[in-house]
Amino acid sequence: MTCTSTGLPVAIRLEPAQCRRDPDGLAADILALCRFAGVTAGVRRRAALTQQGVPDETLSLLGLPSRADLVASEERLDAAGARR
Repeated sequence: MTCTSTGLPVAIRLEPAQCRRDPDGLAADILALCRFAGVTAGVRRRAALTQQGVPDETLSLLGLPSRADLVASEERLDAAGARR
């Protein structure tokens, strides 16, 4: 799966076995992966801005996710059983 920096999917490649899954479960996994991609991109953006000297309070106002948000997102993804 390829997503934009905000987590919107732009390309999805499915293995044949995935096409035989329950559509609702497959859709839930795709959405979970998109959300994870968005959080990951946000954390990378936050790190880049931090290196450029942007203060933490400004980053918080921008709504960029933190490393803790990324860890929580990973845990939700693992709990849902979605494949990365």
